Amino acid sequence: MISRGLFLLLTGILLWSCDNDDYPYAKVPSVVRNEFWTQYPDATDAVFIELGENYEVDFEINGEDAAAVISTSGNILKEKKEIEWSDLPTAVQQSLDNTYGQKKIEDPEWVRIGEKIYYQAEVSRLLLDKKIVLTAAGKIDTNLNYWK
Repeated sequence: MISRGLFLLLTGILLWSCDNDDYPYAKVPSVVRNEFWTQYPDATDAVFIELGENYEVDFEINGEDAAAVISTSGNILKEKKEIEWSDLPTAVQQSLDNTYGQKKIEDPEWVRIGEKIYYQAEVSRLLLDKKIVLTAAGKIDTNLNYWK
């Protein structure tokens, strides 16, 4: 009697542990997963977040933070990558340096939305950091929101 109860208990625990959330991407459409892994085969620590009809993927590539928004049809709508100051175009560097000073610029990022390339950065301030988006020509674009 005790061995039968023990067997049922162990079987129940085993079946309970075999749910479908062991695979972290189970709820992400295969089209989205396939496009992501095709475009970023070296990505690590990928986390898929559902954003309405799209998916945002936060990940690391070559030790740098990156993200992409992929539609359920598999199109990459926008992407961003952490970059160094020296990777910014000269016009963006000059604009940031002239307006804020290079030492106040933190976390510059390259952002592609559709076919357009933008750059975003945080400006370190005493009480509240300012987040700005710039065009490749170094002009601040107030129409675009900073992508967190």
